[in-house]
Amino acid sequence: MGTKNDMGPDLGETSESDHGKKEFVEVSVSTTAGFYPDEGFDRVKADETVNRQLEKAAKKLNIRNTAGWVATVNGPTGKRALDPNSSYAENNLSGEIEIDWGPSEGGGGSAGSWANWVIV
Repeated sequence: MGTKNDMGPDLGETSESDHGKKEFVEVSVSTTAGFYPDEGFDRVKADETVNRQLEKAAKKLNIRNTAGWVATVNGPTGKRALDPNSSYAENNLSGEIEIDWGPSEGGGGSAGSWANWVIV
């Protein structure tokens, strides 16, 4: 006699082939123009590209030119740049992710991190 579980993944079960598709991360983006979302985190699929969330942030925060901007996260070994064209999983990210997104720090001198330019 069959059970409801015999019906497969349509009832919320996860097979090995779609295991990665069912995983989610919590994402917050911090920019020189503000935060996206305004408070807390957005829940997105771990296999979604980072760029998709950055595009949403730019639109919501009315950021018109992001040429030369870099998305970074702070980790146990310090700050590291993300590949925005890769997924969160491909960037080795999981759980709650706080992305700092802004102009590259290039140019040397004592200008400091772009995060210091945020007007409160």
